[in-house]
Amino acid sequence: MKADLVLVNGKVVTMDPAESIAEAVAVKRNRVERVGSTSEVLELKGDGTEVIDLGGRTVVPGFIDSHCHMMAVGAQRMLNVDLSEEAGIHSIDDLVERLRRRAEETPKGRWVTGYQEDDSKLEEKRHPTRWELDGASAEHPILISTVGGHFYMANSKAFEDAGVSKDTPDPVGGRFDRDPETGEITGGIHEKALDLVCPEPILPTRSQSHEGAKMILTECAEHGITCVYDTVGKEQIRAALDLKNGGGLPVRVRMDVAIDFFPELEKLGIYRGLGDDWLRVCGLKFFFDGAISARTAAVTEEYLNKPGFYGVMATTPEIARETLEAAYAEGYRVSCHANGDRAIILYLEIMEELQTKYPRDDPRNRDIHCTVITPELVQRIKRLGILPTIFGPYPYYHGDKLLPAFGEERLERMFAARSFLDAGVKIAAHSDHPCAPYPPLMAIHAMVNRFTRKGKPIGQSQRVSVMEALKLYTVHSAYQQLDEDRLGSIEEGKLADMVVLGRDILTVPMDEIIDIPLDMTIIDGRVVYKR
Repeated sequence: MKADLVLVNGKVVTMDPAESIAEAVAVKRNRVERVGSTSEVLELKGDGTEVIDLGGRTVVPGFIDSHCHMMAVGAQRMLNVDLSEEAGIHSIDDLVERLRRRAEETPKGRWVTGYQEDDSKLEEKRHPTRWELDGASAEHPILISTVGGHFYMANSKAFEDAGVSKDTPDPVGGRFDRDPETGEITGGIHEKALDLVCPEPILPTRSQSHEGAKMILTECAEHGITCVYDTVGKEQIRAALDLKNGGGLPVRVRMDVAIDFFPELEKLGIYRGLGDDWLRVCGLKFFFDGAISARTAAVTEEYLNKPGFYGVMATTPEIARETLEAAYAEGYRVSCHANGDRAIILYLEIMEELQTKYPRDDPRNRDIHCTVITPELVQRIKRLGILPTIFGPYPYYHGDKLLPAFGEERLERMFAARSFLDAGVKIAAHSDHPCAPYPPLMAIHAMVNRFTRKGKPIGQSQRVSVMEALKLYTVHSAYQQLDEDRLGSIEEGKLADMVVLGRDILTVPMDEIIDIPLDMTIIDGRVVYKR
């Protein structure tokens, strides 16, 4: 049995339980056949074996992004105006002008939509008002979303078309930003309030979903991501299936399906495990609160930059209990977005009730983000067996705008990789893209260094080692998606997903991790990207 592919003369960081370092790897079909010295691996070389001489370069397991919205973002790229700093938006005037251009080529009365707006990157350091958005068009309803999601802005036409005025009450699980003196809605829309302004979702076409998914998942492979754990609805599931059925799914996909689809899934008997090594359903996704980057997560201590503001809950205790119990009673696994400590407390209360009422072996329910914690919450999470997955890039990418909102003391209890690892909790990390960039090396850099882009220390007590950070993007992520027997480490019998780095991540100066070049990505034993 000769190998199809061998990688020799390198430094193979296996991420096995012993944290072994090897020289070489052999792959047969799509699995790791042997890990060891170069001479041992070359014993499997045959006439048809592809040989890659690493020349001392470092190999790590393929990176797994344990929570993101990749396929939805890919479609949104095709549909929306990009309002990010990277797209050249530096002021509200820039933003309005970019939307105006889109409006000029859009039939009157049709939606003009934008995404990735970030007030902290604008000269004005604030979001645009509805009246400023009117400057882009008074004849098109306009809706834009922030880089962190969960918060939207609309122009006057959008509110008028929806019949929303200052007399419209805030809905359960949402609210409108208002002028404190007049009560007039100023344009900001939180959580469920969006349903009043835009009751029918603005959806991409099937073609846009397909092309967008292919584009962004291909980019993921170029950054060393070999598997994404995506949050999906109908459009994303169909796009992934279209790609897989056509033999063109760029990376492996694991899916948490929006809990709104639970009734349909239950009717068909579909729950965790449906699928194969390339595409599989893992659980259901439910929202408890707002976003960290938008500074709307539900917290117990007020935001320092907004006295009296404690964030936004996206649900009520009654709705959350009823929704989660219906699914949990039928054996579903849940991944719940609970960012702030106020939301986490409610989530844990409900899960303690449900796990007592419907006990099961190895439930692996997840807390998506689990950002603002206390020592007491860490111990409660451990006792309940909840698996947190935290933001990887946030301390670096969003840190500068988080300091004024949360303060230095609270940031020592946020993105708490150190606290969870010390407690023995199998924590993973994620990008939550589009809420932050998805390159895993940026996330590892952020978790190891805990400095913002401007060089300010942020929660230094939560720093982890490079090996620990790698675990959060490999073996621990594989465990959270029920793949620990096939992904996450370079061990014999596991699927051959690997990344070749241009510099040694274990010895490079820590402040240079973000700049390590990614030379090659291997998925299923095939080279899918080469720099």
